[in-house]
Amino acid sequence: MKRYTTIALAAAALVAAGCKDNPVANPIDAPTVGALAGALTRVTLQQLATGVLAQDRAQATGFAYVLEAEIFARDAYRIDPSEPRYVQETLQGNPDPGSFAGGGAWAGYYTAIRAGNNLILALPATANSQFTTEEINATRGFARTIKALDYWRVMEYHDSVGATIQTDDGAAVTPIRCKTAVLAYIASLLDSANADFTAAGGSTVLPFAMPSGFTAFGHDYSTVANLVKFNRGLKGKIDFYRGLDRTNPTPALFPTAIAELTQALGGAAPGAVPAADFAKGPYYVFVPGGSENTPNPLSDAKVGLNPLVGDSIQSGDTRAAKIVPRTVLSGFGLSTAITYIGTVSTNAANQSAPMGILRDEELVLLRAQAEIEAGQLANAILDINDVRTNYGLAAVAPVDKTSAINAVLYEKRYSLLFEGPMRLDDLREYGRLNGNFLRMESATDPFNAALPITRGELNARGLTTNPACTP
Repeated sequence: MKRYTTIALAAAALVAAGCKDNPVANPIDAPTVGALAGALTRVTLQQLATGVLAQDRAQATGFAYVLEAEIFARDAYRIDPSEPRYVQETLQGNPDPGSFAGGGAWAGYYTAIRAGNNLILALPATANSQFTTEEINATRGFARTIKALDYWRVMEYHDSVGATIQTDDGAAVTPIRCKTAVLAYIASLLDSANADFTAAGGSTVLPFAMPSGFTAFGHDYSTVANLVKFNRGLKGKIDFYRGLDRTNPTPALFPTAIAELTQALGGAAPGAVPAADFAKGPYYVFVPGGSENTPNPLSDAKVGLNPLVGDSIQSGDTRAAKIVPRTVLSGFGLSTAITYIGTVSTNAANQSAPMGILRDEELVLLRAQAEIEAGQLANAILDINDVRTNYGLAAVAPVDKTSAINAVLYEKRYSLLFEGPMRLDDLREYGRLNGNFLRMESATDPFNAALPITRGELNARGLTTNPACTP
């Protein structure tokens, strides 16, 4: 990784911390090195913690994080004559590691990871006049959980290409590690964070304010009890995909994933998660206008849905409301007359629409996937129908593994449309991102499954192409 000094990165984090998502910390437009000098205080901890979330927010809510994955997954187009790479490096050719399309989902996340490391390194070893031991443990668990989230975001886009595991100070150029190793590291980070939360105690409150997206959507993640749910939900997601991993599957992890996802859902049995809970989870929120001006980036007139999204939705599914007509969008051999409702740029409400990070509805469907793989078909059907019947559809009764997978993938596609790379993750791991399951979108469609290592990382290693990863 490119070397950054601790103070320089912390200053960058403070600049990012000025986003309107934070209701307590005022925007910091001109941070100074002195603001972070000396022993950590509650004020400087607030700044560092806000910076960690601000760095993740800047990347995860960036235009490409959701959109490029949805293009790869055949759910979206972005057709712009002045910017052909959204087509030419996705559906018509391979991504260029030096372009924004091919070189993304990397540097920003490692900046966020470094911000998390800086926070952890700044924590005192023991209680003092500023912090209790419980608060120190809770903060460390929070930072490790967000670090794990950022590593997962890198892997969602780079998959079998691999990624680096950064040193604590970010100074070394580390090898490109294989997917199995990186996912195992993410899982270990999450377990370490959970141990921190256990040491902190469930009644502990973080010693800094969280942004409104982490407190106003059903769970207050300023409390350790709810951070444990977030942590276990993310761990269950990672363990499910480790179990399914087409490059090195570990089926023994499916029962573990089920237990973790159940814990994240408050212990709810299969089929018993109330529909009112589906929207609960952490979010990033947007406040257009004002000095910071951060509208939801998905609102874009050049985005449309792949026509197959409209053709495939089942009659009576109320999620069809997410699919709306638009003026015909065409170019580069592609054409569509529908779009995702959240991209309609003339709808002012879309500018401030919140973006979910890990909602309970996704956790229910992830549990169904893990149950299918663990041979618990009856439980999987209960979880699938828990979601399905909430949207006006009759319950289904898959009779075998393949039909159950088809059923859960349908629910995930329409429940999580335009919320992230979830469908790309699934198509890839189930071996469905190919011409056997999907039509070619162009004569040269390469069915891209991942982004390459970025040009900067290749240059740092004296390489011109993706290296073989290190186990």
